[in-house]
Amino acid sequence: MKIKAGIVGLGRIASLYEEDARAKVFYPCLTHAGSYARHPAVEMVCGADIDAERRRRFGAQWGVAKLYSDYRQMLAENPLDILSVCTHPETHLEILQAARKSVPVIFCEKPFTRGTAEIEAVARWTEQDDAKITINLYREYDKSHLQVRSLLQRGEYGAIQRVNCYIGKGLRNMGTHLLGYLIHTLGAPERITVLDRRYSPAAREYSYDVYLVFPGDIPCLIQSCDFDKFRLFEMDFVCTEGRIQILDEGLKIVVWEAGENRAETGARELRRVRRGIRSTIGYALGGAVAQLVRLAGAPELIPAVSPQRYLVIQRVIEEIERQGGPGKCTHN
Repeated sequence: MKIKAGIVGLGRIASLYEEDARAKVFYPCLTHAGSYARHPAVEMVCGADIDAERRRRFGAQWGVAKLYSDYRQMLAENPLDILSVCTHPETHLEILQAARKSVPVIFCEKPFTRGTAEIEAVARWTEQDDAKITINLYREYDKSHLQVRSLLQRGEYGAIQRVNCYIGKGLRNMGTHLLGYLIHTLGAPERITVLDRRYSPAAREYSYDVYLVFPGDIPCLIQSCDFDKFRLFEMDFVCTEGRIQILDEGLKIVVWEAGENRAETGARELRRVRRGIRSTIGYALGGAVAQLVRLAGAPELIPAVSPQRYLVIQRVIEEIERQGGPGKCTHN
């Protein structure tokens, strides 16, 4: 018997991005619906959205007949194993509250909620109930990003000297992905200093220039850019014996190792590692669905991005906003 999945909120990350043929070339697993459809063990049985046109397009794209304007009715009429929550963040808490008793695995989009108080409430629910709730920080489900993390944490290229990052499209939007990866790789920052901020029309919120110091006295500079001019999301880990760059929003990963300098005796230089790391970020949501399937079959497993783990990220976000001024919480 197949695992039954439903989706609340049938917008871009749920389904509509599938209509972008160019994006599909680089991201075969681009949306929740598309990733469910690719998994042989999952049957997508229903969807809910207040917008009738979105419901129509979703049903036509995926052959789903059970479509609802009210997610509560959808939950009442359809026993589900997995639920994706792809609505605006101000609605997440009430949907999670409605689903947590009946749906064993819930996959929620970021921004997760409106703040730490709501995340703390959800974390308490997961300790009281059997429901597993995980958040879509999709780099946590991508094999290539996990490989980079393993190399860094094992010290394959020596100790990390510093980290440099470029980001745009809002702190709570794309910034959540960046901070999540850094925190899960390096630990929670011990010092945070906001240097500047800029408004991102694309996200309708602020991005921030931030200087952080991670455990082990690792400095990290995050610089914000205008995402409306061009897309930029980069992480550059400079180590004592090499360097790893995550470029083009994760589509390109470049590895360098230190060796003898070609032009100066006794000096060293960085040389690009030809074999490098092949990015698999286009399949990250597929990796997320694979974990959801495992969680549905083995309740003892721990989600990759639990509310408890996301709470650490949210506290950093709120400290940045406290220092630099708040940005409006929106959803892409």
